[in-house]
Amino acid sequence: MIIVKTNCNKFNKLIILIAAVLMFSLKTNAQSDTIETNVPALKDVFANDFNIGCLLSYPHIGFPSDPPVPGQGNVVAPNGGHLIKFHMNSMSPGNNMKPQNTVDINASAAAYNAASTDEERDSIDIHPVVRFNGNMIAQLNWAQRQGFTFRGHTLVWHNQTPGTAFFRTGYSATGERLNQEKMTRRMGNYIKEIIRLLHEDWPGLLSAMDVVNEAVNDDGSDRTANNEWYTTYGDLSYIMKAFEFTRQYTTEYGETQIKLYYNDYSTHLSNKANGIVRVCGPIFRAGYLDGVGMQDHDNNSSPTAAAWIASYNKFDTICTEMSVTELDVNPGNPPNYTTQANQYAQLLKCFVERSYRSGRGKIINVSKDGLNDQYAFVANASLWDAQNKCKPAFFALVDVGLNYNALDSLIVYADTLEESDYTPESWTPFAAALASAVTARDQNYTNSSPAGEALGEAKDNLEAAINGLVITDVETFEENRFRSFELSQNYPNPFNPTTTLSFSIPVRSEVRISLINVIGEVVKEIASGTYESGSHEVKLDASGLSSGVYFYKLEAGEFTSTKKLILMK
Repeated sequence: MIIVKTNCNKFNKLIILIAAVLMFSLKTNAQSDTIETNVPALKDVFANDFNIGCLLSYPHIGFPSDPPVPGQGNVVAPNGGHLIKFHMNSMSPGNNMKPQNTVDINASAAAYNAASTDEERDSIDIHPVVRFNGNMIAQLNWAQRQGFTFRGHTLVWHNQTPGTAFFRTGYSATGERLNQEKMTRRMGNYIKEIIRLLHEDWPGLLSAMDVVNEAVNDDGSDRTANNEWYTTYGDLSYIMKAFEFTRQYTTEYGETQIKLYYNDYSTHLSNKANGIVRVCGPIFRAGYLDGVGMQDHDNNSSPTAAAWIASYNKFDTICTEMSVTELDVNPGNPPNYTTQANQYAQLLKCFVERSYRSGRGKIINVSKDGLNDQYAFVANASLWDAQNKCKPAFFALVDVGLNYNALDSLIVYADTLEESDYTPESWTPFAAALASAVTARDQNYTNSSPAGEALGEAKDNLEAAINGLVITDVETFEENRFRSFELSQNYPNPFNPTTTLSFSIPVRSEVRISLINVIGEVVKEIASGTYESGSHEVKLDASGLSSGVYFYKLEAGEFTSTKKLILMK
C-alpha cells in the first residue's frame, strides 16, 4: 500500500507539472501573436489611394463573439481577425466561393436521379444545386459586421470546379458531355444562384467579382489543357457568356455596384498581358467587363517596376478599374527580408502613383494573400511573421504610402511659387530641391533601393527648401499679393487633422470658407465673416471627419476658388 501510494503521488505531481507547463505554453503562445497597434493602420495610410484587403478564409479571422454558423470550421488564428480588422477594409475568400465549393454536385446528381419525369429531369439538368458552405457564410457575415467591402472569387475557372461531372448529363462523370447550348443554360443558372444568394443575405456587400479566372497561358495563348470549359465550348466563347450572365443578374438583383473582373497571375509577362488584352478587349467593348485583377504572386527579383507598368498600360485600354488581388513576395530560401521589403516598396510605389482615389490611375484595391507567414499560399511572403509581428516589408509599405503622397502634395504647392518673389540665393537651392523631388517621385525603384526612404528624403529636402525661401521685397510682395483674391494650396502633414488654410483678398469682403466632400456636401464651415484686405489664415480642425479627399472652397463676393485637401488619420 505504501509503495502504491508513493507512486500515485509521484504520478499526480507529474500530471500537475505537465498541466502547468501546458498552461504556461498556451498563455505564452496566445500573447506572442498579439497584434501591434502602435503602428499605422494600412487602411489609413492608403485611405486616399485604394482599399486594402486580404484573401483568406473564416478560420483565420473568426472572433469568439461571432454568431455560429452550421458547418463552419474551428478558428485556427485567434488574433487573426484583430490583425485584419486593424489594417484592412476589404476581403476576398480563399477557396470557399470557387465552383468546387458552391456547386453541390452530389445533391444535383441525386435530384436528377430522383426526378420522376423527363421534363423534371431536363429542368434539373440545367439548374444545379448551389449553396454556400458554413465557412463562406461565416466570412460574409464577418465582413458585413466589420463594415468591409468584399471581392467575390471566383465564378468560372478551369481549376477547382467539380470535375468533369459539372459538364455532363445528370452531373455524372460518366454522363454524356453537354452541348454548348445546354452548358450555357447550366452556367447561366449557376451564376444566377450565386448572385441571388449574395443579394438575399448580403445586399450591397460586394464591390467586385472575379467572373473568370486564369483563362490565358503565360505565352498569351488560350488555356485549353485540362480546361473543361474550353473542351465543352471548343473556344473561348464561354468567357463572354459568363460576363454577360453576371452583368444580367447583378442588374436584375440590383447589385450594380459589383464590378466584373477578369483575374490572372503573372500578368507582368508581356505575352500574357497581350493575351489578356486580346481576350478581354471584346468583352470590355461589349459593356460586360469593368476591371482586370492582377494577382501579383511575386518574388524578390520579379517583376521589375518597368515590367509591371508596361502591363498596367496595356490593361488601361480595356477596363475602368484594376485591382491587385493576391499580393505576396516570396523572399527565397533562405529568406532575404531586406530585399523583400525593397521589392514590396517598389511595387507599392507603382500602385500608389496609379491609385484610383487620388485620380492618378485605376488601382482601386490592393489585397494581399493570406493572413501572415504561417497562414498563406507562400511561406514567409507576408507583411507579418507567424506571430503577427510587422516585418521590414510592412514598414517599407508604410514609408511609401506616407512619403509619396506627402511629397506629391508638396510638389503641387511648390509649383505655384514664383521665382520673382524670392531672392536668387534662396531660390537656387529651392529649384534644385524641387527638381530632385520630382525625380524621386517619378522614377522607378528596384529591389536594392528602399523607395520609401528616398521619397521621404526628397520630401524633407523640399520642405526645408520651401521654408528657406526669402522674399525679395516684402512690401512689393504683399502689395502684388493683395491685388487679387487668392486661396493657397494646403499640404497638411499625414495623420495631422489640424492644418492652416491661407487666403488673401484685395478689398474688405464677406468671406465664407467651406469644406466639401467628394459628393458635393458641405461637411464643415471653416470660416465665415467680414475680413479686411490682406493676407489671412484660418485653422481647420478635421478631427471629427473620416480620412478621405475633401475640397475647401473660398467665396468672397463674386469670387470663388476651390482647392483639394487630403486628410489621413
